[in-house]
This record gives sequence, structure tokens and C-alpha cells, in this order.
Amino acid sequence: MTRDDIASDLAYVRAVAEEGRHAPLLGGSHFLFWGVLNALTYLLHWSVLEGHISLGGGVAFAFLWTGYGVIAAIGMITLRGRNADKPGTAAIGVRAERAIWAGVSIAIVIIALGCITRMALESDPLAPNNIMAPVLALFGAALSATAMMARERWLNLFALIAYAAALFVGAFANASWAYPVAAAANFIVLAIPGFILLRREPAAIV
Repeated sequence: MTRDDIASDLAYVRAVAEEGRHAPLLGGSHFLFWGVLNALTYLLHWSVLEGHISLGGGVAFAFLWTGYGVIAAIGMITLRGRNADKPGTAAIGVRAERAIWAGVSIAIVIIALGCITRMALESDPLAPNNIMAPVLALFGAALSATAMMARERWLNLFALIAYAAALFVGAFANASWAYPVAAAANFIVLAIPGFILLRREPAAIV
């Protein structure tokens, strides 16, 4: 093997590595799913608060959020199966995206459990209102990290929107209209970038 052959092989390996680094993100379907599900659930929660939906007060909230959990579980199982055979799952940007959002998911579950526990122990029906703002702030942090790791800088715009929405919703968390505001914010910072990323995904292994 000559020096030119070695240089050619190294150039090929480098090109493959560079291509993998810039592989399309595969989280678009997850973004879209969570953006739509969160937005619809927050709007339904607001409808119950305002009396537009009457199913017996606390019972309605129990049905709503239990249904949310069931749909979320089914959705995640379905989406994981969908992405399992996608090309690019080993790319660094895709792996970073997966790790970042897995951490965010764990953090959200912990925040939600803490607020629900407080509601039960202190009979504080407003405690769950404190979930929305931290979740939006976590979305902002995750979008910023994903933008940096995957070199998708346009995601930073949605991160800034998430931060601004977290500040606003946190300041007015106990107002009933904070829920439709949070619904709009979830749709904007998750569903819209999710739709964009989904359109850029590779269709299948070639």
C-alpha cells in the first residue's frame, strides 16, 4: 500500500465521520408528539378549570391526567419502534439528542411527582400549577444543548421562546389562563421544530 493509498483511505474515513456528525436528528416525531399532546392536555385542563367541561371537579383532572399518562406511554413505545431502524441512530448528534431529552424526561417526572406529593400532603390544589414553568425551562435548556451538539443553531430560537414562556408562566402560574399560554408555548417550542426535523429525517435504511 502506497502513501497515496493510505492518504486516500484516511480521507474516506474522515468524510464518513464528518457525514455522521452532521446526520439529521431523529427526534422530530417525539417533539411533534409531545408538543401536540402537551398542548391539548393543557387546554383541556384549562377547560375544566373554567367550567367548560364538567365531570365532577377533581375526578375530571384525574381522568385527564391518567389519560395523558396512558397516551404518553403508548406514544413512546410506538415512536421508539418507528425510529429503531432509521439510519443515523449512531451519529453523535442523534446520540446526544437522545441522552439530553432522556435526562429532561426524568427531571420532568421528578418535578411532577414532587408537586403531586405536595398537593396530597398539604391539601394544596394549586401545587400542580408549579409544573409548567420548570418544564418549559428544561425544554429551553435541552433545545440549546441539542442545537450545540448537533450544530442545528436554528433550535436556539425555540430555546429562547421556551425560556421566555417559562418566565411568564412561572410569574402567573396560578392564573387559569397560564394553561392556554403553556399550551401555546409547548406547541411552538416542540411541535413546530418537531415538524421541521421530521421532514428532514431519512426515510429508511438504504
